[in-house]
Amino acid sequence: MSHRSHYRRSVPRRACAAAGALGLGAGLLAGTAILAAAPASAIPIPPSTSSCTYNGSPLGFAASNTTGTPVTVVCTGLPANTLLIVAQTSPLAGVISPSSAATSEADLSTGTAVTTDGSGNLTATITVTATGGSPSFSALDKKAVCPPTQAQVNAGLTNCVVTVADLATTTGLNFGNIIYGTQPTPHRPTLALTPSSIGKGGGTLTASDKAGACPTPVKARSRCWWGAALTGAPNSAAGVPGFITPIHGVPVSNTLAATPAVYCFKSATAPACAGLPVGNGPSNTVRAVTFVCVTSAAHASC
Repeated sequence: MSHRSHYRRSVPRRACAAAGALGLGAGLLAGTAILAAAPASAIPIPPSTSSCTYNGSPLGFAASNTTGTPVTVVCTGLPANTLLIVAQTSPLAGVISPSSAATSEADLSTGTAVTTDGSGNLTATITVTATGGSPSFSALDKKAVCPPTQAQVNAGLTNCVVTVADLATTTGLNFGNIIYGTQPTPHRPTLALTPSSIGKGGGTLTASDKAGACPTPVKARSRCWWGAALTGAPNSAAGVPGFITPIHGVPVSNTLAATPAVYCFKSATAPACAGLPVGNGPSNTVRAVTFVCVTSAAHASC
């Protein structure tokens, strides 16, 4: 199930890039946008190539914060004659380690088990809820809430989802985003540049979260780089392209890359979770950090 109650602290996504450019001033680059494009449509979970709609949309649907919202899921391209589960989950499920704990991020009381037909088709209807509504979203991990907290959103975990997953293996196959009327939006990231300027001969410019802007765990006031939290970027398997780094409005080539976010849970196996304490830490979950190197053509490494 893409995307329990002992869990943990958060860990970083990191990015590094090299872009060919000469004679850049820090003032120019300070306003440079660093963007990761989203997949063109939602949203099979690689390696699945399934196609689903959620209340008719392949991307997501609007839901109430106070009452239940019925959502009909129609899919093709799923494994044939396979028992699946359609359930609402917190975005923590998409980045949890170990992945076997993802079921603890789902509201199993509203989930439904469905067997696909011989062609891999599925139709199911479930009721989507919100934390504090009636009925209320409830998962085993009490840090799982819908809509997500401001801190979770700041880390790139922007939407709760309806997930289609293999019931036996909890492997996620497809998901649609839930859009609440009170959906938080991420804070703009705050980056610090080093050095403050680059001469005419070119050089290397690095950027990272400004000191204190993105602590671990992420907080409601944090200003972290937050794109591509589930997949990292670039990620060709997920349809996520590389980053765009415009200089004077013109994109320059770069090797910018970001690893996915990780939610470190009990018995976490992700290398990024090594050494983090196990305890009742906030569910803010993920620290996001960006490092960018802009270099001359003669020096294109980070």
